Amino acid sequence: MRKTILGAAALLCLVGLVAADFVIPPDQPICRLYGMIQLFAVIGGILAAAYAGFVLATSHDLAERGNTKIFLGGVIIGLIVIWLAPLVVKELVGASNVCGW
Repeated sequence: MRKTILGAAALLCLVGLVAADFVIPPDQPICRLYGMIQLFAVIGGILAAAYAGFVLATSHDLAERGNTKIFLGGVIIGLIVIWLAPLVVKELVGASNVCGW
């Protein structure tokens, strides 16, 4: 518990030290890395969702269908997190632009 509080305090201090008009231009290496991660996550998410849809369409076992629905929900939540990450970073650090967002 104490480590969590110290970690949160350190994160708040770090956010507080960042300038109000912080900008991460789209040509920075971190933005290219994020773009690659986003691309692979979307491709993997589409493939995983297609597999889950196939299992849902062909399975008659209720337990397997339930597990597949949970898996599909995880895929959707993961894709939402990947796409909203720049907006969250933008709000946390008070940036005016993060990787073109």
